[in-house]
Amino acid sequence: MGKKGIRKIFLFLLLVVFLADGFVYERCQGAVYEIYPATVESQEEFETVANSLKPGDEMILHGGLYSQSSRRAVTAKGSAAKPVIIRAAKGEKPLLTRPANNIDTFNNIEFTDCSYLIVRGIHFKGGNSGVRFIRGHHITFEECEIFETGNNALTMNSGDCDAFIIRKNHIHHTGLSKSRRTEGEGMYIGCHDGSCRTTDSLFEGNYIHHTRGTSNGGNDGIEIKFGSYGNVVRDNVIHDTNISKQYPGIFVYGGGKGINIVEGNVIWNAGEGIQVVSDAVVRNNIVFNCAMTGITAAPHNAVPYVSNVKIVNNTIVNHPKGVLIRWNNASDMVFANNAIYCPGSTAVDAQGSDNADFGANFVQGRLNGIKIDGSEFCNGGTVYNAFAGPDKKSYWPKPDSVLIEKAVSDFAPDLDFNHTPRKTPFDVGAYESEGNVKNPGWNIQMGIKENR
Repeated sequence: MGKKGIRKIFLFLLLVVFLADGFVYERCQGAVYEIYPATVESQEEFETVANSLKPGDEMILHGGLYSQSSRRAVTAKGSAAKPVIIRAAKGEKPLLTRPANNIDTFNNIEFTDCSYLIVRGIHFKGGNSGVRFIRGHHITFEECEIFETGNNALTMNSGDCDAFIIRKNHIHHTGLSKSRRTEGEGMYIGCHDGSCRTTDSLFEGNYIHHTRGTSNGGNDGIEIKFGSYGNVVRDNVIHDTNISKQYPGIFVYGGGKGINIVEGNVIWNAGEGIQVVSDAVVRNNIVFNCAMTGITAAPHNAVPYVSNVKIVNNTIVNHPKGVLIRWNNASDMVFANNAIYCPGSTAVDAQGSDNADFGANFVQGRLNGIKIDGSEFCNGGTVYNAFAGPDKKSYWPKPDSVLIEKAVSDFAPDLDFNHTPRKTPFDVGAYESEGNVKNPGWNIQMGIKENR
């Protein structure tokens, strides 16, 4: 073998050693702790270890029941380069719960002043609130389950929270307390009076249903309170936020330093599907079969002004009132490219329409405060001519639908409900059909929305 061949072998072996060293270095960045269900003097090994984790450490919970009768609280602080990870063992189901007789006494778990933390694949049953975040930043909470809580499921209303990712969680059957009135929100984000705020966070791909409320607080699916901003509420599936009380699937208040974005969600069997006051973009959502309205865009006593709202390319079907608009004295408002089909009831009830830009909204149903003019509001024909299968949750436009290629291009989003790029001439409603007879993406159903 020549010198060149020997040199190549040497360099190859050197590379192998370098990569191996790199792998070992990565593994040595933090310790790995494996935890099994156990209780010691009412304090779990889980809680003790979790509060000892250092940047780069990983805690793996094995399947089984972790029950605790006292307060369960965790403070874990990682770093951007070395987050702390708390996760379920692969293929196993760790269940953190409480004795049934103290459902109103303690929250299931509290994460206090955490940062650069990842929580993945853990199931939380019971507690007053299921999972409470008390301040914190750069936290990812994903693929978990929160259910059968006394009051609400996930809260971020005890101090400022920033840069959270709340993703692909299953949240259901809240507000079960029988000893007190409940709100039962799926997610309660920010403080009602704006004294604490959640900013620049993502609430994506969650499945939320059967929220129960018995007070006037509201059993919303996702509620983002006054002053919180920079948040994205995307691709969530929300239904049946109507147990005892009937509140919105999604409610964003606004009033902060930036906007909140509500996009690509599907909502049914809520009070209002979506409610918005100020500082929001609401686009590419599909809302149907709600008890009161599909979308309510109106003032609220918690928000001092109404402005800076864009509601575009939503599909709104089969409500007593499709859209309720109250935009008197509002500014910077847009309502365009929406498909609103409420046969036998009111499609749009609007006040203050002189203060907004309207365009290419196609409707079936009665109109209050506006009229069909062929430009801002257009005759949409019937729901059965517009959509492929409205009785089967299919709101894909038929090939000859009046919605195809009728949108105002200035207001059309870049993507549609399926995350498909929109191309001119654009379609009205949540989907961009692009000549497809059938929906090539995820079909509306119970469960996590899977983007293809």
